[in-house]
Amino acid sequence: MSMYMDSFFSKLVLSNETHYRLGRHILFWMVWWVFLGFIYGFYYSEGKTYEMFSISYIESLVFMPQHIFLSYAIIYYILPSYIFKEKYWIGFLLVLLLILMTAALSPLINFNVIRPLRESLHYSVKKVTFFYSFMGGLRGSMTVAGFAVAVKLVKHWYQNKIENEQLEKERLRAELEVLKGQIHPHFMFNTLNSIYSMALKKSDATPEAILKLSQLMRYILTECTKVTVALNKEVEILLHYIELEKSRFGERLDISVNIKGDLDSNTIAPLLLLPFVENSFKHGANEMIEQAWISLDLQVNESTLKFKLINGRSIDNNNPNSIHVGLQNAKKRLQLLYPNAYDLRITEDAETFVVSLVISLDSIKLIEA
Repeated sequence: MSMYMDSFFSKLVLSNETHYRLGRHILFWMVWWVFLGFIYGFYYSEGKTYEMFSISYIESLVFMPQHIFLSYAIIYYILPSYIFKEKYWIGFLLVLLLILMTAALSPLINFNVIRPLRESLHYSVKKVTFFYSFMGGLRGSMTVAGFAVAVKLVKHWYQNKIENEQLEKERLRAELEVLKGQIHPHFMFNTLNSIYSMALKKSDATPEAILKLSQLMRYILTECTKVTVALNKEVEILLHYIELEKSRFGERLDISVNIKGDLDSNTIAPLLLLPFVENSFKHGANEMIEQAWISLDLQVNESTLKFKLINGRSIDNNNPNSIHVGLQNAKKRLQLLYPNAYDLRITEDAETFVVSLVISLDSIKLIEA
């Protein structure tokens, strides 16, 4: 019910559909009519509450065309043609001129319509000078113009806010798609290189590696189009990738994998952890001449994921402070998808490279259309 009401009021305020526009304009003028009649009633009643509303609403209705003309001339002509185009002085002068013109109509309406009406209904008629009537009309014109302009400016601000938020969402979605798209060719290139190396060595594990690759590709093509995927599937794909790399390294790789916690009831952005694991092989184990080693520890406690990855690296590595493309990509995705909900620390020295990541999985920023 609450969502329906929110949607209804949002359409009532913002929609350009005819019935919604007509509805909000009728609502505005009804509120203004009630307000104006209430004020006139107090003014004319002189403390006699039984007379307060008897004629004030009729008089308010008589002045309504004057107020409608003034308001619409300002909000549909002067504001879009001058104020919103930063022609402030011209716009201000035109508003002032319109207010004075409509205020000048008040004495004419007062003397030719209101006074005869009150006399015909046997109400007491105060003697009002032209100047006094003009000032009353000026006050009324400025009030209704102020209300109308305020409503229009608030609506204009709100529409701009909605449009800017939508543009920001589209920008973030596009950026995320670009980042996610960069993972696929980068990952494919590295994996095919690994399988190619195995094929050159005529390794018996090559067919199994190709099968693992097909499973990885199926996951990328079917699951990674979603905003989030089941955490157990993401971990499963990490293990497939690790098995594929283990087939290539054989006994030259010492790898420890420790996974604990509730994987089944949590979700995660797809391919978020893979770049870290891929990096540990490509720029860690792959560069080591002697025995390569990797330690992966993943723990899930309720909705908090703790991921720690340590790999050895060659002492001869001449670029110890490099943060590779895959890791830069992962960092950007974390910033966009889990703002203020993750802690990523990357430390390295000549012999080790450590990635420590903590994510609050239920704090993902869902960028909806």
